[in-house]
Amino acid sequence: MVQYMRIISFCFLLMAVSYVQAAPNTDSLAINHKKRVKMEHEININTTFFIKQLVNFTGTSLAVSPYILGYKFFPVKHHGLRFGIGGNFSSQTQNPDSNFIQVNKSSELDYRIGYEYRHFFGKWWVCFVGVDMVNSFTASSSKVNSFTDIVTTSNNTWSLGGGPVVGIQANITKNISLFTETAFYYTYSSTLSKTQSLNFPQENINKLTNFGQSGKFILPTSLFFVFRFN
Repeated sequence: MVQYMRIISFCFLLMAVSYVQAAPNTDSLAINHKKRVKMEHEININTTFFIKQLVNFTGTSLAVSPYILGYKFFPVKHHGLRFGIGGNFSSQTQNPDSNFIQVNKSSELDYRIGYEYRHFFGKWWVCFVGVDMVNSFTASSSKVNSFTDIVTTSNNTWSLGGGPVVGIQANITKNISLFTETAFYYTYSSTLSKTQSLNFPQENINKLTNFGQSGKFILPTSLFFVFRFN
């Protein structure tokens, strides 16, 4: 009986060894799959935004894309996701005399997320189309400190929308590119307006305006610098 069990165990051992030798090498398959599919990443910077801050465009009105920094991710060659973010902040103080001080502040945050399809024209040119969802928040306030009262007014606007985008990209090297794009975004917005008086509270206002809507073209006047890596 013991000899019989030894023979059965030896047969199972031979079957296991044969299965291991015949089974595909999963590590090799994973490595080959990684070699076939190269995930591509792109970081882009709106160079026109910085040029506008440095150079005085006297007598011109240069429309610049609100998105300063962007990121694109392509898990496959032609299809990918795109992200962008931008904003600005300003503050101004007026003090003509000791009885009057006015402080104006404004800030804006813009971001987008979308899908992009790209088509290659040879090695150096890429045309892309896509669709974005966009969101922005704008806040402005004015505080007037006069001899009779301190009055603070503020307007906060939140908007949400989206639309198509079309662009063209030039590949300078393997890792460096430049692109420009145009888009049309249709957005819905709501604004909250407040007025607060220190000495005359009966004049205080707290009003919410809903469902404003607008359509806006983003012209291809912004040039984005791209750093690409795998």
